[in-house]
Amino acid sequence: MRVTRRTHAIAVSALLAAAALTAPPAQAAAANVVVLDWNVHGESADMKAIAEVVRDSGANVVTLQEIHRRPGADQVRQLADELGWDITANAHFGAGDDVGPCDDPQPGKAGNAILSSYKIVERVTLPLTNFTTCPVNRSMAGVKLDLGGGSQIRVFTTHLSPGLSQTSVSRREAQAAKVLDYFGSRSQIVLTGDFNARPTDALSKRFVSAGWTDTGARYANKPTLGDARIDYVYTRGVTTTSGSVLPTTLSDHRPIVMRMVH
Repeated sequence: MRVTRRTHAIAVSALLAAAALTAPPAQAAAANVVVLDWNVHGESADMKAIAEVVRDSGANVVTLQEIHRRPGADQVRQLADELGWDITANAHFGAGDDVGPCDDPQPGKAGNAILSSYKIVERVTLPLTNFTTCPVNRSMAGVKLDLGGGSQIRVFTTHLSPGLSQTSVSRREAQAAKVLDYFGSRSQIVLTGDFNARPTDALSKRFVSAGWTDTGARYANKPTLGDARIDYVYTRGVTTTSGSVLPTTLSDHRPIVMRMVH
């Protein structure tokens, strides 16, 4: 049988089509993720100045604790506006860290927030406590971010109860247990926040034992509140390349910046 140019072209096309069907799917392009985590100290926070720190750090993901949305003082919107990020597409406020029932009631809501230059495609707020007495209730906020090119990442932030008494420690450990149970063995996650525990505490060791990487231990092993390191950026299934604790005095806490590739 004589092979013509036409039959040769048909055969080549068929081979290419078969190869396309059997070839593995192309991997998503790696994205640079720069996470800044910060307890901004509530209503005293200067959001304009905080936005300047965020810009200077190069962060494209910001996780915050002790942030408020009060009538006439919406700190989440103020920060989003300062950064030029859309309050609907690029911000999530997880209300839930409100005053306890024996405290003076306050207008508006308090909680944790996540803002990003990347689009948020999923949001969740998980209550961690339901105190019927004085302590401030606690929660965890989370988002899924679309990094583009088919790549996504989940980012969560929380603020566990403070205090050194055995009652306070027990409360905090119960909250941490709820966080760990929520994630199970899932990966591709960044978890940040004010955990009110030092790296040598049982609570911190519990996260490391569960497979979380304490990025600060390698890249930012410096105090974040007074002489203690109690603020963390934990990761699971995400590669961290560098990080630091920033020397700002805008809050009683110092922010952590971690640079990642995902």
